[in-house]
Amino acid sequence: MSVELFERHPVTGYRFVPGLRTRVPHEGGGYEIQCNQAGYRCRHELTPRRPPGTFRVLVFGDGHTAGTGVDDHLRFGDLLERRLGDYVQVLNFGLPGSGTDQQLLAFRQHGRELEHDLLLLCPQVENILRNLESVTEVPSTDPDAPTLRMPKPRFSLEGEELLLHPPPAQLPPPGVTAEPPAPPPTFVRGLLRRVTAEVDKKVPGFHAFTRRVRGVSYPEQYGSPDDPAWQLMRTILSTFVAEARSPVVLAPIPTSDHVEGGLLADSYLMRFGELAADAGCELVNLLPLFFDQPRAIREHCRFPGDPRPTPRGHALYAEGLLPHLRPYLRQ
Repeated sequence: MSVELFERHPVTGYRFVPGLRTRVPHEGGGYEIQCNQAGYRCRHELTPRRPPGTFRVLVFGDGHTAGTGVDDHLRFGDLLERRLGDYVQVLNFGLPGSGTDQQLLAFRQHGRELEHDLLLLCPQVENILRNLESVTEVPSTDPDAPTLRMPKPRFSLEGEELLLHPPPAQLPPPGVTAEPPAPPPTFVRGLLRRVTAEVDKKVPGFHAFTRRVRGVSYPEQYGSPDDPAWQLMRTILSTFVAEARSPVVLAPIPTSDHVEGGLLADSYLMRFGELAADAGCELVNLLPLFFDQPRAIREHCRFPGDPRPTPRGHALYAEGLLPHLRPYLRQ
């Protein structure tokens, strides 16, 4: 019998069912989740004041932050809480399928007024594409059911101002998006993709190698500071930082292809670096720690089918963040 993981929410489009505790089937063997009464996958309830003597961190992101595929205690947020010290509390606001737009709205709805000491923003780099959509896909407890789609709010950029578009009351038909679809690949490009995909089945890593040789950067919307999708992403994150009541650490989450070296990260690192310098927050590049690992280790940082991080991937995220977060505890 399947259990509903999410319910609709007028501000963020949807949220976890408040108070939910269940086990979710997954290719990694399944994972346990525990949700608080605000509808986030976090064992701590959201109290206006932090516990006495506690250093409180708020972390925002999508399913990589929420921990899709892994048990609560194996997520990088929980690992940070344990490794930073007994007096540290991490409130996890990760929402699977979300864009940076929903994460800003969640901060305004539930995080901004909470007493806290540090704000950790972990936008997965593909969130730049989700910000354009009014519908998103979320995990389900029924692996045989059709993909579960949920409505989401989005912003558009009017001049330099964010204009909010509430989540649609009804879901549009599959394939209908807020933006026109990308043009189809040419015949030759499509044929090349199919050939490399077939070779990759016999020679693992071949597809990543060809992308690396071709110098492919992804998402391509990071290629120019004037790209409309980046301008929207930048404005959302700049607003996030401007509305923060604590220091902000910005730690973009790379895709598994970036981690394995199949995609170049230069473009997105340059854009986030410019943003961090202008907004006055710290930028953390998580990739060097992964690149220090043998390729065989990096390939086990994601699931075979689900590209989200395994427990090993979460452990490396936490290890990469620790030296950047510790100094804030001493301030």
